[in-house]
Amino acid sequence: MNFPAAASLLPLIAAVPLGLFGTPRQGAIGNLFFCFVTFLLTLGVFVNPGAGLVHADSLGMMFGVLTGFVGLTTAIGNLGFVASSLETLSLNRWRVYHAMFQVVLGACLLGLYADNLGLLWVALEGATIAGTVAVSLPRSASALEAAWKYFILGGVGIALALFGTMLTYLAAQPALGPGLAAMSFSALAAHGAALDGQLLTLAFVFLLFGYGTKAALVPLHGWLPDAYAEGPAPVTTAMSSLTLNVALLAILRFRHVLQENFRAGGGAMQPGPFLLTLGLASLLLTAFSLPRRRDARRFFGFSSIEHSGLAAFAFGIGGAAAIFGGLLHMMLHTLIKSALFQALIRAAAARGSAAPGHYAFAHLRGLGGQNYLGWALAGAMFALTGMPPSGMFASEFIIISQTIQRDPLLSLPLGLGMVLCAVPILRHLGPLLFDAPPQAKPVQARAESGLVALHLLLAFALAFAMPFLVLHILTSVAAGLQ
Repeated sequence: MNFPAAASLLPLIAAVPLGLFGTPRQGAIGNLFFCFVTFLLTLGVFVNPGAGLVHADSLGMMFGVLTGFVGLTTAIGNLGFVASSLETLSLNRWRVYHAMFQVVLGACLLGLYADNLGLLWVALEGATIAGTVAVSLPRSASALEAAWKYFILGGVGIALALFGTMLTYLAAQPALGPGLAAMSFSALAAHGAALDGQLLTLAFVFLLFGYGTKAALVPLHGWLPDAYAEGPAPVTTAMSSLTLNVALLAILRFRHVLQENFRAGGGAMQPGPFLLTLGLASLLLTAFSLPRRRDARRFFGFSSIEHSGLAAFAFGIGGAAAIFGGLLHMMLHTLIKSALFQALIRAAAARGSAAPGHYAFAHLRGLGGQNYLGWALAGAMFALTGMPPSGMFASEFIIISQTIQRDPLLSLPLGLGMVLCAVPILRHLGPLLFDAPPQAKPVQARAESGLVALHLLLAFALAFAMPFLVLHILTSVAAGLQ
C-alpha cells in the first residue's frame, strides 16, 4: 500500500460526502473521523514510504505526520467551534466549510509527498482555491475582500511558481532530457551540478517569489493577516502553519538544487542572499506591525510572517546546523501556533461568539482568574516569544548562533527584530490574565485546553528532549540539504 498517496487522497475524496450531506454537527464528526484515519496513514508512511510520483523522503515523513497530527487536533477542537457558531453559517456553507477543511489538509499532504514539480504546484494551487472559498464563507464585506485579496495575491504567486517550474524543467534538459525525470526533486538534486546554472538561477527567483507568496514572505505577504482575521477559525488554524510549511519546504528543496549547481561551478548564483533578504524583511516588517494590531487573529497572522521569515533566514545562512534550526523552528511553530488558535477560538466563543470581530484583545482580557483556559492561551502566546522555557528558544538560539558564526553583521538586525516581535506579545499577557473581564460570564474549559497543553508539551519535548529518531532524521536531512 502506498501510504503517502493514500494519506493525500483520502481527505480529497472525503471532501465530496462532507460537502454534500449531513448537518453541521454530523459534518464535524465526519471531519474528525477522516482526520483520524489520515493521521494513521501518515504514521504508516514510516513503514512504507511509497515510490513513484508520490512518495515520502525523510523530510516528507516528519512534516507529513506533523500535518496529520495538527489536522486531527484541529478537528477535535472543531467540534466545539461548530457547536458555538451554528448561527453564523447556513447549512450549505457549513458543508462547504468541512469540505474545504479536508481539501486544505489533503493538498498540504500531497505537496509534502510529491516528488514532482508539477504535482507540488497543483497541490498548492488546490490549497489556494480551497483557502479562498473557506475565507469567503462568512459572506461579510470584509470576508469577501479578504478572500479576493487571498485569491489575487495567491494567484500571482502561483503563476510565478508555474513559470519558475517551467524554467526549472528547461534548465534540467542538458542533464536529464525531456520527461518526468526532469520534474523530479530527487533527480534534480542528484544532477544539480549538470543543470543550466543561469536558467536555474532565473527559475529560482520566480519560484522564491511564487512559493514565497504562499509562505507569506515579504513583499507578497498581504493576504495572510486578512485571511486569518476573516475566515472560519479552524481553517485559519490549518492555514496558519500547514500551507506555510509546504511552501517553505518547496523553497528549501529548490535552494538545495541551486546550491549544488553553485558549488560545482555550473553558473548558478548562490541562493543565500535571496533568502536572507526576504527572511529579514519579513521579520522586520512584523516587528513594526505588531504593536498596532488590536485584533488577535490579525496580530498572530503577522506573527506567522515573522516565523516564516525566520525559517527562510536560517535556510539563507546555510550549513547543516542552520538548516536544522530552521526545520526545528518550523515544527515548533506549527505545534505552538495551532495550539494558540485552538485556545483563541474557545476563549472567543466563551466571551460571546466565535464570529469574526470577537477576537479583539480587549474582548479577551481577564481570562486568567476564571480557569486554566486563559493560562493555556497565555502559555501558547509566551511560547511564541522564543524566551525560555519555550521550545522556540532552542531553534532561535541555533539560528542566531549560526548567524554570528557565518555572518556576524546580520546578527544585529536579526536579534533586534526578534526582540521587537516578542515585546508586543508580552505586553498583552498581563491584561489577558489579570484585567477585569468585560463580562461576568464564566469561561467553560473543554477539550481545547487539554489539546493546547498537549501541543505545548510536545513542542517543549521536541526542543529540549528530542527523541533519537527525530534527531537522526532532522540531522541527516539538514546535512543532505546544506
